Amino acid sequence: MIKNVNSSKHFLKIFSRISIFRHASVLLVIVIISGLAFLWPVAAGPFTSPRKLTLVTRDMAFYLDGLNIPNPVLTMHPGETVHVMLRNEDVGFKHNFEVPAWNQAIQTPKKNSFESILIEVPGLPGRYEYICGPHSALMHGFIEVIND
Repeated sequence: MIKNVNSSKHFLKIFSRISIFRHASVLLVIVIISGLAFLWPVAAGPFTSPRKLTLVTRDMAFYLDGLNIPNPVLTMHPGETVHVMLRNEDVGFKHNFEVPAWNQAIQTPKKNSFESILIEVPGLPGRYEYICGPHSALMHGFIEVIND
C-alpha cells in the first residue's frame, strides 16, 4: 500500500510538472502571437490609401472638381497610386480620360455618374499628356510626375 501512495505522489508531481509546462507553453505562444500582431504593421510600414483625383468634363474641357481651370496640369509622384475618377457633365457628348504613354484609360461615364481607374504612376519623373480620345484637339493637358 505504501508503494501505491508513493507512486500516486510521484504521478501527481509529474502531472503537475506537465500541467505547468503546458500552461507555460500556451502562455509563450500567446506572447509570441501578440508580439507578431503588434510588430507586423510596424514592419510592413505605413499603409497609405490611394490619393483621389476627381476630374469633371464640361464645356469640352477637363476640370479638377471644384476648380475652374480648364485642362489643368495634374501633379503626381513616382510610384504613387492615384484613384482617378471621371464625371461627365457635358450633355450629349461622350468623353473619356486617357494617358496614352501609360496605356491607361477611363471609359465614358454616363451623365453625372462616375467611372474610375487606379493608376500606378511610373517611377520616372517626366511630363505626360492626358487626353479625351474623341476630342483630343480641345481636351488635353499634362501630368507632371515630380519627385517629392
